[in-house]
Amino acid sequence: MWRELIATGFYVGRLKYAPGTLGTLVAIPFVLILVHKWWLTLFLIFPLYALSVWSASYMVELTREEDPEEVVIDEVLGYFASFLFVEPTFQSLFVGFITFRILDIVKPFPINLFEKLPGGHGVVADDLMSGLMTSIILYMLFH
Repeated sequence: MWRELIATGFYVGRLKYAPGTLGTLVAIPFVLILVHKWWLTLFLIFPLYALSVWSASYMVELTREEDPEEVVIDEVLGYFASFLFVEPTFQSLFVGFITFRILDIVKPFPINLFEKLPGGHGVVADDLMSGLMTSIILYMLFH
């Protein structure tokens, strides 16, 4: 039950329309509460990645799908990672949201390589890479 709750972003991923986008919206409060210093954000990415893979792996086994649509914890982690180098402001949250969603949907090289990893790692790693790429773009735009 806990793994499903975490993987689906408190069941937001079970909503019918745009679960990935809604999952990214779920991440905004976490960004606002937890992102203060780059080193703290980096430190938090590691346990969040482990938690995400743990819960996503459960959903992969449960649904027998490679990347279940209802899993949105990967979007939460990816959007969180988008603020590794940038302070969350209204402007950076908005630009980061749009940039992250585009990268997450299009999955340009090398992001697309990470979705080929097995199990929960494949579900989560590509979103983490989308978030890290977004963080570089945000840094270039806002610094």
